[in-house]
Amino acid sequence: MRKFSRGAVTFFTLGAFLITLGLCLKFYAYDRLAVVPQDQNSEQVLSDDNATFFDADNVAPGSGPIKTVVRVIGDPTLVQEAADEVGLKARNVAVFDKGLSTDNNGEAPPMDFLSQKFAVDRSSGLAIGWSGDEQNGEPIKFEGILMKFPFGTEKKSYEYWDHTTRAPMTLDFKEETELKATDGTTMKVYKFEGYVPETDFGVREVPRGLFGLEDTGAVEARRTYENTRTVWVEPVTGVIIKLQEAQKQMMYLDEPGATPVMAMDTVSVFTEETVDQNIADYASKSVALNAVKGTAPVVLGILGVLSLLVGTGLAIGFGRKAKANA
Repeated sequence: MRKFSRGAVTFFTLGAFLITLGLCLKFYAYDRLAVVPQDQNSEQVLSDDNATFFDADNVAPGSGPIKTVVRVIGDPTLVQEAADEVGLKARNVAVFDKGLSTDNNGEAPPMDFLSQKFAVDRSSGLAIGWSGDEQNGEPIKFEGILMKFPFGTEKKSYEYWDHTTRAPMTLDFKEETELKATDGTTMKVYKFEGYVPETDFGVREVPRGLFGLEDTGAVEARRTYENTRTVWVEPVTGVIIKLQEAQKQMMYLDEPGATPVMAMDTVSVFTEETVDQNIADYASKSVALNAVKGTAPVVLGILGVLSLLVGTGLAIGFGRKAKANA
């Protein structure tokens, strides 16, 4: 039986270990790390200091600052149910409750309110079509991206759920750019943009006099909505670091002589504090995931091969020495 020096055995063992570790990181660890936390609890804030809107509190046109708060909270208790229904493993599914509230003065009721419950694939961020999906308490079939882009976001178009039209819209890749936090930290992001043309989405009961007609009481006005949505996505994690909504809502009374009324005209965008926090939270996660997927396996593989070569050299040298001493 051929014998090797202790040094050769050590380097052979180290080389095999490093190569195995590199392969595990690339083909096993990344898939376990690149997933949305099932217990996620996050808050994002958008604001516009110069919005125009229909002030329901005063039943009149208004203007000034508005703020939108978006909260997403994971519900791990429903994960197994959702996963079983759609035929996925529970570790691949996450269930979330999402709430959105927009207001101009912080007093109840808010100008706009949304509640959603949905299940997504933890890697792609896409809706999985669970029967428990709800929007404002009503069953709904969600499609596309609901809260984040896929890990490893690509420079292409994606379908993104628009809650007002209750349908997916297309967000097209526009450019690779950078976002800068107030502390000077920069982050590479992909910019996507999409447009929802003016679309009817409901009715609202308001005084007839708002439309320049004789005020004979309350009437049901037709409501429309259009939006240019822009998102800046960190591509490794797929997280939306910045969001902007250039949104316009109108009210129409379909009577002769009625003048349309502006219900909302805003360019709402994530606040500086929200963007700063997103960059702080996801810059290191992006680097870690990138290393696990690409850099670390390559480096470990190179070191592993070098260790095997050193071990081979030591083994050859040990063999020659053994023959010379025989």
